[in-house]
Amino acid sequence: MNMAIRKIGVAGFVLGVLAMANFAVIAHWLEEIGIIPWAQCIREEYLPGPTLTVVAVMLILLPSGAAVALHVRRCRVCSCLMLRRGRYCCE
Repeated sequence: MNMAIRKIGVAGFVLGVLAMANFAVIAHWLEEIGIIPWAQCIREEYLPGPTLTVVAVMLILLPSGAAVALHVRRCRVCSCLMLRRGRYCCE
């Protein structure tokens, strides 16, 4: 762990402590500018309980190799599946 990462970690920790210490002030400011009512409206409209349940179950049941299947490419010459990097297959 180099010094730059340590400095970023310490700065993040200090900012986190300051944000938690001033949580009421930050929440009041967000209420004044209208962010909290807007977020509540969005949550009620687009994120009801069943939606969150379905998304959570889909993330749990999603196999770990599914992300790899999304990036499958085909050879430009013969259109076979390429499992390695490059523009063309080895055939």
